[in-house]
Amino acid sequence: MGRIVAISAAAILLCSGCSAQEEPKAADVKAEMLQHVQPAAETFWNAVQFISDGNGSREIVPQTAAEWQEVIEGARALKKYGATLQGPEYAAGRGADWKDYAKGLVDVAGQAEAAAQSHDPDKVLEVGGTLYNVCSACHEVYMPNPVSVAPGVPTDEKTGTQP
Repeated sequence: MGRIVAISAAAILLCSGCSAQEEPKAADVKAEMLQHVQPAAETFWNAVQFISDGNGSREIVPQTAAEWQEVIEGARALKKYGATLQGPEYAAGRGADWKDYAKGLVDVAGQAEAAAQSHDPDKVLEVGGTLYNVCSACHEVYMPNPVSVAPGVPTDEKTGTQP
């Protein structure tokens, strides 16, 4: 009888750990942004550009089907990464709006994909601005004081900002 009680007690203790919900382990958002989101966004942003500098004015636009496909794939990747960022491991420890921002990335990435599929540089440029706004809105909340330094421009040593 004592043996049955001991086995039952052990089983109860083992099973009690099974039902306990563990907090999701926080993922490295910064690494996800640097390794995945930023490169995909830059692929999209760099696809269509209007440049006016000392060399004159020029337009950069995908010229081949393969170049347009890269832009489409960049948008698709952003959609995938936005879905990933909605997961509990990325939302852990962040505000309730984190998933809304990540969903916003998914939504605008869908628009970006459609714009790239249309091969319309004006649409790609327009959606690129919307993508920038979605990213900036999230950064305002979750990276409120980033040090943004343009290459070759001196910065204030105390604040890290440019004059």
